[in-house]
Amino acid sequence: MNILYCFEACQRGRVISIVPRLARRSLQTAEYPSTLFKETSKFVKIKPVRDLKLSNAPDYISSPNSKLHALLWPGSLQNVLVTKKPWSCATKDAMITFINHLHTTYPEINVILQPDVAEEVYQDFLTTANNDPNRPHMLYSGTTDEITSKADLLVTLGGDGTILHGVSMFKSQVPPVLAFSLGTLGFLLPFDFKEHKEIFNKVLNSRAKCLHRTRLECHVIKKNDGESSVIHAMNDIFLHRGSSPHLTNLDIFVDGEFLTRTIADGVVFSSPTGSTAYSLSAGGSIVSPLIPSILLTPICPRSLSFRPLILPHSSHIKIRVCSKMNEKTGNNSVNISVDGVAQNDLEVGDEIHIVNEVGTIYIDGTQVPPSKKLADETLPNSTSKQRAGIYCIAKSENDWIKGINDLLGFNSGFRFTRRKQDN
Repeated sequence: MNILYCFEACQRGRVISIVPRLARRSLQTAEYPSTLFKETSKFVKIKPVRDLKLSNAPDYISSPNSKLHALLWPGSLQNVLVTKKPWSCATKDAMITFINHLHTTYPEINVILQPDVAEEVYQDFLTTANNDPNRPHMLYSGTTDEITSKADLLVTLGGDGTILHGVSMFKSQVPPVLAFSLGTLGFLLPFDFKEHKEIFNKVLNSRAKCLHRTRLECHVIKKNDGESSVIHAMNDIFLHRGSSPHLTNLDIFVDGEFLTRTIADGVVFSSPTGSTAYSLSAGGSIVSPLIPSILLTPICPRSLSFRPLILPHSSHIKIRVCSKMNEKTGNNSVNISVDGVAQNDLEVGDEIHIVNEVGTIYIDGTQVPPSKKLADETLPNSTSKQRAGIYCIAKSENDWIKGINDLLGFNSGFRFTRRKQDN
């Protein structure tokens, strides 16, 4: 019989574990068809996340003397969802360190991991909590819907992409986000991982401040079946021609009024948070996350008068895929990606509706996306709308200013290097 061994190396240059896969027992159920729950380790046990209590949403208290919101837990913080940049030794080591700290210092805290993350880090726990043989590390995992219904706090270890991935799991209310910088980009990452003990203690004891960032809702309505699906975007929604040699043709309406027909490589709709992403590369403005707005930035338009726009956050934007005049509708699909993740292509006649997650004003006669109308009817009160968007744990009032200076080198002077004279 052949035995498959699993090798895992870390950046310190040594092998963490060499474990025969056939020696691992696993529990595979109908509810978790792709998740393996290992039972052999004396250091770790993985339990179903459905056993935990439902999430405990905090309150966000605004102050006239601060741009930030105070984070206040009406109850106790119980369930922490930790996510990481995949298959990175640095983030794996950081996750092990962070979970060890939580289980040692705050034994009442429950740690939740996505199934693939749990499987990746499972064998790297080399001790029990507090070195107590009767206290293995308890990790909870399950389906995405189960995880999002239980998480009180989202902790990310990686770069901006890790935050986007973690936030995308939540279809409605997002828990506060505590992000540690362990990646390549860091517009959303105010904290170094070395500060994790101090910062988590502040969050736990309601002494942290949050910056409120808005999300966009993208409602996709297919012409053929009329069904509407909803995708949330923290950064941007990008419509483009993909591999097609032809420019895209899109009719754009704002609050029911026809704005323009886009003839370009594509167009980006971004939140203020996403203004430093693709929109910036395409010539869009840099917008503070405190300015409620939606950015419309064309990508290589045919007309030189088609310039970037900054629209009110209350705008309802409708985009309809169309074709050139006197042209058949074949081969006119448009690619769409949301926060860098490709979605199903759009065809001629398909529509997308872009609105802010909170604060949209629908003018009389404006078509409200069916899924949006249904979602609004299910909101219990204004508190849900108040908690819409993303509250990111902030380091100071000026994190954004420091970001554009340190990361973008905003308005940096020219660098002149004198050439050496030839001998």
